[in-house]
This record gives sequence, C-alpha cells and structure tokens, in this order.
Amino acid sequence: MALAFLSVSRIVAQSPSAESCKSDDSAKIVRVDDRSERIFVIAQADQINTATKARRLLLSLQASLKQCRPGWGRTWSVSFFSDPKYAGYKSDDSMAPFVRDGSWFEAYLAEYERQTQKLIMNPADRKRIKFLRVPLP
Repeated sequence: MALAFLSVSRIVAQSPSAESCKSDDSAKIVRVDDRSERIFVIAQADQINTATKARRLLLSLQASLKQCRPGWGRTWSVSFFSDPKYAGYKSDDSMAPFVRDGSWFEAYLAEYERQTQKLIMNPADRKRIKFLRVPLP
C-alpha cells in the first residue's frame, strides 16, 4: 500500500495538471513540470519557424505563465510538440515506445529557454537543427 502511494505522489510531482495554466487556441499547454519549470505545448511548426512568429506565440505563453506560475519569473522553458501524446521527456517510461520507433523525435518541434531567449528548432535532428534568438520583455 505504501509503495502504491509513493508511486502516485511521484507521478503527480513530475506531471502536474496543466488545467491551471490557460492558454489561447494558438498553442495549448498540455503538461506542466513544476520541478523543472517547463511547459509542454502543442503547436504547429509554421507557428514558430521564424523569430517573429515564435515571439508572438511565446508572448501569449508568457502571459499565461505570469497568471498561473508567477513564481517562475524568467526561468521557464517550453518544449513544443506537434501532438499531445508525445508531450513528455524522452526518458519518461510512457514515451519509451515512441522513442524506440522514432515518432517522439519527429513530433518534438522545438525547445525555448526563457533565460537565454533561444529557440532551438528541430532539436532532435542534427541535420535540420536551427537556432533563433527570440527576446521577450
């Protein structure tokens, strides 16, 4: 019984509900990792493939985070995915089948670090990787 409780509390700590973080329709926050101050967002590649487009989307996400996670300040990050079923860390047990078959890497569109203000497009594909500077106020 104690083991089951520990397992459940571990999952909750790593995968808090995204319901408290509202986002607009352009990009949906589907997962929040409070420990790493990271959100997992569903978007389309053409919404973030230029600094201007990415900035527009990131400003919206930043506004959401100011409401739901004000303590994060400027230390948050975003992982962008094309499909919610892939929104997670590649090391998560639930992602293992997708990592094995390569679909997780294909769905992993981009990574943004608020502190460095860098967006990495196609972070899992060394041949297509692209770096953009996307400053936010």
